[in-house]
Amino acid sequence: MKLQGVGLICAGGATGSFLARLPSLLARLGPVKASSFRIARQVSHSLRAGQAASHYSALEPCPIVCVWVPDSSLDRTLRDFAAQTPIDKTMVVLCESARESGSPSPLKSTSARVATLHPVPELREGMFVAEGHPDVLRALHALLAEDGRKLIELKCGSKPLFFAGVHFASPLLLPWIAAAVDSLRASGLTRAEAVAVGEHLGARMLHRYAKAGERVWNSKTAASLRRALEHDLEAIRRHDPRLPELYEQGIRIALARF
Repeated sequence: MKLQGVGLICAGGATGSFLARLPSLLARLGPVKASSFRIARQVSHSLRAGQAASHYSALEPCPIVCVWVPDSSLDRTLRDFAAQTPIDKTMVVLCESARESGSPSPLKSTSARVATLHPVPELREGMFVAEGHPDVLRALHALLAEDGRKLIELKCGSKPLFFAGVHFASPLLLPWIAAAVDSLRASGLTRAEAVAVGEHLGARMLHRYAKAGERVWNSKTAASLRRALEHDLEAIRRHDPRLPELYEQGIRIALARF
């Protein structure tokens, strides 16, 4: 599938998005539409690709249009796009939006084929996830493959689960990571030593889980946690009153889960 003349609808700061680091897309970039011609010209100049457009109608010839705007202004942007541009099965890619392709949208009343695209966090944009119209997903597969990037297709309606997995594996771990470092430091380790031990243990647990799944959990682990729950909380509280609540909560969640 040839995708010459890819269009871009963007907000200011698009040069900081993953779009600016996809040579395959930049080589095909055509009209760039922003909230003003000045911003569109700045974006095109910074990307060293595409041509600034003053009107959405400039996007009409584009077989695929990438949209990179905040979700707060997405509906307004798509409404203007649909009102000012004849859309004949145009492939529209919503980039880094929390929306799903099937969510209510001003494009619903058009023939647009819609998908959403996200880089997987912390993987240096080497892996992406997408969901939406099969034709758009095939086009994205081909486009990203040119740059050696991998694309994983999400199941319909599963974006909340993807975001949950990302959050479980990253920011939701932070309280426990901080508590682990604080506990190790309170026991006598330096901060550098505590961080090194925590990093090693965390990496080892993830490696073991990758190989064995839930079988990594065993009765010895459960017994150790129950003993800590019954005997250690008060001693920990004397050293740091912030830790016992989180420790107890973590133990009870783990025992209930496994």
